[in-house]
Amino acid sequence: MEILKTNERFDDLQFNNLFIIQDKDGYCFSSDATNLANFVHVSNYGRVVDLCSGSGVIGILVNAKNKVKDVTLVEIQENLADMSKRSIEYNKIKNISVVNSKLQGVSKIIGEGVFDVVTCNPPYKKQGTASQLSKNDSVAICKHEILVTLEEIILEASKLLKFGGYFYVVNKEERLTDIICLCRKYNLEPKELKVIESISGANIVMVKAKKGGKSGLKISLD
Repeated sequence: MEILKTNERFDDLQFNNLFIIQDKDGYCFSSDATNLANFVHVSNYGRVVDLCSGSGVIGILVNAKNKVKDVTLVEIQENLADMSKRSIEYNKIKNISVVNSKLQGVSKIIGEGVFDVVTCNPPYKKQGTASQLSKNDSVAICKHEILVTLEEIILEASKLLKFGGYFYVVNKEERLTDIICLCRKYNLEPKELKVIESISGANIVMVKAKKGGKSGLKISLD
């Protein structure tokens, strides 16, 4: 398998000598992804799914930072799924697989109620709210709810998780109410909220929710 293709580069993940392939002109991961990976905790040898996995950064880092049985990356865009596969091969990782599929209904493909942790760095912008989409279709799909909505993501996360499993999601603070309401709608009780403050004022939030959990929310600032 060819590792690097035209217009691609390796980015250093600054952990365990891991590298990830990125398209120089496409969507590249941001600190939101690495912050979420650092926020995630997986109990010994748990099973993990990363939804909207992009080039695979969250799944690769979560796998490296925890004792994980296996990680499944779910990504609808073929080019990003392919980059993920090549990054996994380059890093010689044996327990991460990639599913190139639409997110809706993916639990019927990879298993309902069998995962301990689901993670997601979803498109932040609601359908119809963007005044101008990116000229790059791949980038637009990553940033805007074109192919999947936040509700569809949270519904699928609930289906994938075991009872007592955890869902981790990152988003802009303006979507926090949506996240909390939708999590509760689909039996995912928000347990921890971490706010990452920005000098620009565009704060980011990370939420940890437990399937079937009791009420009680811990809030922290970073």
